[in-house]
Amino acid sequence: MKQFLLRTFYLVVFYLCGCLRVQAQQDPIYSQYMFNGMIINPAYPSMDESSSLTVVGRNQWTGIDGAPKTATFSFYSPVKATSTSLGFSALSEKIGVQSRTGGSFHVSQRVKLNEKLYLAMGVKAGMVQYRENNSLLSTTDPVFAQDQRYWKTDIGFGFMLFTERFFAGFSAPTFRSFDIGKSVNKVSTRTHYYFQAGYLFDLDDKVKFKPNVLIRKVQGTTWAYDLNVNVLLKNLVWLGASWRSEKTVTGLVQVQISKHFQVGYAYDAPMASNLKMGQSASHELMLNYRFAWSKWRVVSPRYF
Repeated sequence: MKQFLLRTFYLVVFYLCGCLRVQAQQDPIYSQYMFNGMIINPAYPSMDESSSLTVVGRNQWTGIDGAPKTATFSFYSPVKATSTSLGFSALSEKIGVQSRTGGSFHVSQRVKLNEKLYLAMGVKAGMVQYRENNSLLSTTDPVFAQDQRYWKTDIGFGFMLFTERFFAGFSAPTFRSFDIGKSVNKVSTRTHYYFQAGYLFDLDDKVKFKPNVLIRKVQGTTWAYDLNVNVLLKNLVWLGASWRSEKTVTGLVQVQISKHFQVGYAYDAPMASNLKMGQSASHELMLNYRFAWSKWRVVSPRYF
């Protein structure tokens, strides 16, 4: 009887997770997005004149069975002697018995508006496979009797206005609404919108201060937002803190190991009210390597 109750409990949890994702953020939430902007805005590569390769691993709500686990890979590079950048991104995510894997190609273009102001525009297109590994569940319910596979297109766009000190962007990296699954275990995926902005201040010749804001909107839900501040010490170490409207606080550190290689770590802690709901801490690791293909490009410090 105890084993039967446990199986029933897990089945209910997985079902509710699917239902909650209909009403909440469906794209992964990252804590170090300000250092890996292409994952939420396809226009971002045109802000960086060097080539960049980034790997991110995120373990959310550690200690909770079926909690989200996400890994992403992204690469972009400018096209020689043009204002165009090309890129590729890949995603793997697992939540309970549900998972998705996909990849997208990115193209962005930079336009000079005046002596200091630039506009970047970007699009992405790819495919994502959604999976329901129902065979992992111990149940006789025919609704969950078979594994399911679904292929969907992944289309997005973005814009960025920026100078050497300021940036503001608007994007929809998942610009399509569709349903996945059948009958009671159907999950509805909705369009995601992002608005972000930030400014870089020089506190002195060795310390820079960068406040940022990210506003998120999923079609059919309420607004959500992140407020964060980052401090750069001697162009070597970023220290940052964030507050998320989902009642989560974040601390992060980014270390410039060499001219080309950077390592980052973020720790998310739920606030008191979320602790009561059973949430636990989240961990996120980021590895980034920036380089130039030839002498016509220079790897300069990246502040955005």
